Amino acid sequence: MAKIIDLTGKRFSRWTVTRLSHQVGKMLYWHCVCDCGTERAVFGADLKRGVSRSCGCLMREASAKRRTTHGMMKHPAYRSWVYMKMRCNNPNTDGYPAYGGRGIRVCDEWNASFERFWADMGPTWRKGLTLERINVNGHYEPSNCSWATRKEQAGNRRTERLIDTPEGKMSVTKAAELFGLKSKIIYARISYGWPEHLLLMPPARSRAL
Repeated sequence: MAKIIDLTGKRFSRWTVTRLSHQVGKMLYWHCVCDCGTERAVFGADLKRGVSRSCGCLMREASAKRRTTHGMMKHPAYRSWVYMKMRCNNPNTDGYPAYGGRGIRVCDEWNASFERFWADMGPTWRKGLTLERINVNGHYEPSNCSWATRKEQAGNRRTERLIDTPEGKMSVTKAAELFGLKSKIIYARISYGWPEHLLLMPPARSRAL
């Protein structure tokens, strides 16, 4: 029979072994006290392999720390950051075709860290403002983003959004006027992810039979 290696008094992460608790076949269970005060019988092999490092408090604390590092999860700017990443990174998001689907991306620093996003955009944030890209064909990055009212943002979409047309690149407003369409129809097609060469097609009901 193999000699039992006594673990009494040894520490394994947050566990301190106080004595042998019991044995099931060849499996040894040790009575342990966690740094938080919780007592439990822990399988010896799990202690040695680092599978069991605490009673669970270590994982709970790590999770709480991730949630509260910046303390801004309920802040409107945090929601703007989340939605920005969803539109660019998640194909299952409704807005993805108009953002990530056409190549709009979030810069690496902002994509990885809300703290970095807030460091860049926090100083100019004001209640009631939303995040917008100055060049609507550009990416989400410090040089191309600002905070704006919803009215200003809508105006930027109308005047700054450029599309390719048979007459060259121009704003949606100008293209709609030149090709006899309503701007809202073109914008709707953009939001649905239509390729640019189809954006100026006449509505089905107006096509000649």
